[in-house]
Amino acid sequence: MDDPIDRSPERDDRLPMGASAELLGLSPRMVRYLETQGVLRPDRRPGPGAHRQFLPPEVVLGRTAARVLALGHPTRTLGALRELADRKVADARAASDPLGWFELLALARAVDAAVRDELPPPDERRPAGPVR
Repeated sequence: MDDPIDRSPERDDRLPMGASAELLGLSPRMVRYLETQGVLRPDRRPGPGAHRQFLPPEVVLGRTAARVLALGHPTRTLGALRELADRKVADARAASDPLGWFELLALARAVDAAVRDELPPPDERRPAGPVR
């Protein structure tokens, strides 16, 4: 099966809310909540009735966010990390610094590895759901 996350970024791979939520293992309601908290940013096309659609990098980020939430970390932390990452990306773009991009990639991989190491076995995980 063709995984939308592994597709070439040149194609129009925007995924609708339902498909994105399913790939993340979250409810659409939780995905909307993560959007309001600044963790996820859907792509909305201009015009009336513009629905939330997610590009593959947002879905990858959402997968990591879902794992971090399952570990009990608050969405505030994820929102702050997203803001910091956005600033770092903007700085790397402004400086046209290849080393800056390499550092961001290394940091992203280190965070992903740390999250994987912290995850309990699948049968001990609590489901990620809306924060009450």
